Amino acid sequence: MLILLSGPVGSGKTTLCWRSVVVARERGIQVSGVLTPALVEGNRKVGIRAVDLRSGEERLLARNDRDLGGTRVGQYAFDDRTLDWMASLCEDALTGGTLTSGALVFVDEIGRLELNRRRGLARLIPLFCQLRDGHTVVLVRDTLLDHLVARIQPVVPRFLFLDAERRAASWSEMQSLLFSQG
Repeated sequence: MLILLSGPVGSGKTTLCWRSVVVARERGIQVSGVLTPALVEGNRKVGIRAVDLRSGEERLLARNDRDLGGTRVGQYAFDDRTLDWMASLCEDALTGGTLTSGALVFVDEIGRLELNRRRGLARLIPLFCQLRDGHTVVLVRDTLLDHLVARIQPVVPRFLFLDAERRAASWSEMQSLLFSQG
């Protein structure tokens, strides 16, 4: 099942996925893909990290206070080598390279870089259209959701919307989608 998890910046999409990773592992479900939590220094978000969910390896993805020599989107300078690493990890997971049946894959996130510039994780978008045994959770900002849906037609994903008012309900919905038998 393909699940598109959408919401505004700062709504808790990545946090919801981390909670799901913990539950999946407790249930013996193999987890793969990448999550991109904020990099906070002091009380200020200065960048984005990328975490490989299989190995725990972490790399710097983007900074808003220095140039990383890669692509720029908005206030962020990206490390293109980290983007390539992320894409390779997710591509392997989505094509079944190293996963067992029923595995859970997270792709955090498809954004302007992918949808407008066709860079970053853009090569993963066609893979969302392929059937696989297990669940794929793709994070996408609410303002870009329609653009991604248009790119994956005729696939009809499940949608999960998250905002500050729906955090508790979204957690219940995510658990139901990922962990219900039947």
